[in-house]
Amino acid sequence: MPTTILPKLSAIEGFYKGNERIPWAAWTSPIILWSGFLFTMLFCMLCINTILRKQWVERERLQFPIVQLPLEMTDERGGFFKNRLMWAGFFAAVALETVNSLSFLFPNIPQFQLRANDLAGMFSTHPWNAIGYFPTTFYPLTIGLGFVLSTDVSFSCWFFYLIAKLENVFASAVGWTGGAGAISAPPYLAQQSVGGFLGIVIVVTYLARAHLREVYAKVFKPQSELDDSDEPMSYKTAFYGLIAGFAVMVAFCVYVGVSPLVACAYLGLYMVFATAISRLRAEAGPAWVMGPGWDAMDSLVRPIGSSMFSHGNLVGLAYFHWFSIEMRCCPMPVQAEAMKMAQAKQIRQRVMTVMVIIAIVAGIAVGFWACLAVWYKFGAGSAKVEPWRTGMGRAPFDRIAGYIANPTRMDVPGMMAILFGMGFTFLLSLLRSRFVWFPFHPAGYVLANTGTMYWLWCPFLVAWTCKVLIIRYGGIKGYRTALPFFLGLVLGDYTISSLWALAGSLLGIRMYRCFPC
Repeated sequence: MPTTILPKLSAIEGFYKGNERIPWAAWTSPIILWSGFLFTMLFCMLCINTILRKQWVERERLQFPIVQLPLEMTDERGGFFKNRLMWAGFFAAVALETVNSLSFLFPNIPQFQLRANDLAGMFSTHPWNAIGYFPTTFYPLTIGLGFVLSTDVSFSCWFFYLIAKLENVFASAVGWTGGAGAISAPPYLAQQSVGGFLGIVIVVTYLARAHLREVYAKVFKPQSELDDSDEPMSYKTAFYGLIAGFAVMVAFCVYVGVSPLVACAYLGLYMVFATAISRLRAEAGPAWVMGPGWDAMDSLVRPIGSSMFSHGNLVGLAYFHWFSIEMRCCPMPVQAEAMKMAQAKQIRQRVMTVMVIIAIVAGIAVGFWACLAVWYKFGAGSAKVEPWRTGMGRAPFDRIAGYIANPTRMDVPGMMAILFGMGFTFLLSLLRSRFVWFPFHPAGYVLANTGTMYWLWCPFLVAWTCKVLIIRYGGIKGYRTALPFFLGLVLGDYTISSLWALAGSLLGIRMYRCFPC
């Protein structure tokens, strides 16, 4: 393991104890190397988004729910901030979150139950006690975002989440277990989600096959008539940039100690998952999108068994687990949404690309400084910081230690569940293409088997109910009239939550967490 990817040992004590200045000299080498790797990874994402932009934005005309609010706020006609219903939604969210924030500081003030309220305690008898974590939430911002979605997407999200819960109950009722020594257990929800993510990308690729043929012709045939002058970059640059960038990432993995084949498989899986998340955000637009139940490392190791990997490969993968273990902050969908906003506001795509690259560089620099500043001031091992983040840094190595201490064999049932998830995603996509009335969307099935829907299923149910009733009794005119109210919920929730968090930082006290749990 090369020491250049890690800080010098002299920097570790202050990192955990705090009250010290940042020893930049001890961190110079790892910051440079990891910054280069991170920039390369984000550039590869930009290349993929460039290749898919025209297909998603102009041909399929995906909804991109997350961008609806900023587009309305920057509309040149200026009607958004003059709409009374928008302000009604805004102040409704402000009032709810303010009451809860005051209640956190002064417990005698009653609060509204907006955050997670686990219903699992209501199901105490067999087989219903297998339902697992079952929270209800009523976040204003997620209700607002859910209202923007098409009703088939919002319906599918909460419907398939409830189906996933019933799968747990069914498995318990029939005594369905993996048997002694099993690596995974029924109903294999994590494996289904992996298959769903893979299936989404395969379906997306199939739908874009005509466009991808045009891109291929543009790259290799100079006489191609496809115009890419207003793409984020030329298709040739995106194609060769993706290949070169992926090769650089693989080379860095090999430098750390991962074999080329394992590095290609791991990074390939991660980029597939990132592409799937971008598509799910473009179609379903939840406040965040978690990765599948198995992250890229587990999706590589568990199906074929950890015994098939050398200790060097497993330890090397642990050093790259930090960006795949939690994918709700994946930057790839943000890039796609920036391209959508550029198209909607008639901003040149290459101007937006320059701004995105500047943001990437600035974000990496500020990110390293901010993280180290917090740890060296407060101490990663002290009670002044949230232990979750420190635990997430340790988690990959704990998991690898488990793989090494207890080698696993091939997980055949888990692999079959992955294939089932993939096949069911194909089936839903096929039925939607054949029958206009088909109410189930594959994005809902894929999201329901991830952590995404834990806190979002209930707000999506509320939003779906509101939208269905409004459209039924008010038509499309009623929907357009009501839309500013729900966008106001989003804006008000984000605004007041940010202000309360800022107040807590300035006053040095712990505040109510408005979101996510």
